[in-house]
Amino acid sequence: MKSVRDFLTKPGERDQPQAGSSHAGVGRRDPEVNCLWAPEGVRPEGGASGPKSWIQKVLEQVIDSPLQWLSLSDVTPVSVLAVQRYLLDEPGDVIPKLSRYRYDITVSDGVYQEKCFLHPRLNFLVSKNILRPGIKMRISRVSCLYNEKRVGQGILCIDNVDCRKEGTSDSISLATPFRNSAHQEIPERPLRGGKSHYLALWNNEDPYGDIWLTNKQPEEYNFNNTRIISLAHLEMSWTKRTNYPALLVRIMHKSRLRYYGKPDKKMIEPYQTFLEVADNSGTVSVIMWNALCPEWYKCLQVGLVLLLQDYSVKKSFPFRLPPLPVDPQIKQISTMEICLNLRDPPTNINIIPERQVKPEWRLPKLNHRFITSPAQHSHMSPVPATLAPTARAGPAYTHSRHWSQRSHPLLVPGASPDHLAPSAGVSSSYQP
Repeated sequence: MKSVRDFLTKPGERDQPQAGSSHAGVGRRDPEVNCLWAPEGVRPEGGASGPKSWIQKVLEQVIDSPLQWLSLSDVTPVSVLAVQRYLLDEPGDVIPKLSRYRYDITVSDGVYQEKCFLHPRLNFLVSKNILRPGIKMRISRVSCLYNEKRVGQGILCIDNVDCRKEGTSDSISLATPFRNSAHQEIPERPLRGGKSHYLALWNNEDPYGDIWLTNKQPEEYNFNNTRIISLAHLEMSWTKRTNYPALLVRIMHKSRLRYYGKPDKKMIEPYQTFLEVADNSGTVSVIMWNALCPEWYKCLQVGLVLLLQDYSVKKSFPFRLPPLPVDPQIKQISTMEICLNLRDPPTNINIIPERQVKPEWRLPKLNHRFITSPAQHSHMSPVPATLAPTARAGPAYTHSRHWSQRSHPLLVPGASPDHLAPSAGVSSSYQP
């Protein structure tokens, strides 16, 4: 039976250092220099007088185990720094529906951090909020996995764990280095499968991770050689065109993200979001697809003025309900929709500064006036009011679920801001 070492080295080269390997636990004594050797990207053990890493010791033991799994006799508490979720890219008929998500757990022993794979039968610990960032736990059984899709990658798998006795960690140092420097590369990648990003912990709609950019800023634009078409004119002529002039519009509504990833679909970033944009002639839906969502979703806010070029136009979906109009006098265009994609064709998006917006453009304005929390008391009315529900045909949640912003549950102490924890009375669309 071949060991993980056999997979991670070439025949005839098993005694030679392999640069770039992130194989767990391959550090060993080199008789030529009498010191612990580790391949590039994997940190060697500290000096004789320095602290010893429990993670490093466990990795060496499991690699030397004939069956590549190990029941630990030295069970030392480790701190949980992160719990990250992703979709495993396997066909739907291969894995049960409730097991399609996987978790990577980042732990620290005080000397090193290590990103580990959580065995799927332990997923219930995450869904019940037992295994979460900020606690200490005892790992009693581990194994070593070989990822065939990533040459030279060895993964430490947590097969059995006890989270009940140790409680929370008083102090966790995020400055503790990763034993394998590949685990701190940006953007972060899941340990297994071919997905390029992690999902939010409790749902698929919230943007999570470092792939979601926030660096898009308004920039002055030279309109001298730019031809602009109104939405009303585009509605009348789009079926007769192949190249469309630019659109100059204001964002009136922004929907929540929609994630449509499936294990048997090879989409790298399967996201979709809707914008309602308007000019002086009408309002139309804009659909942003796939890789454009991580690049633009967090940067586009209601009220911004956009210049859209190299977009595509399609017949609108007849059963999609638009949001309530900001200005009822503006025509709602429901016969077409604007599609923004990274390709076919590659869309060009520019945010126009408000100071460059000219009155003759007659772009619609947002008339809403929001009062922030500190100012609420000074605007309180002494007259009580009663809110009465109104009846409407069809599902009552259709508009709010698609277009309103999510109300986030409380954060777990010690967790990163994007890691959401379950809270009493808060439902989640994700069921591990």
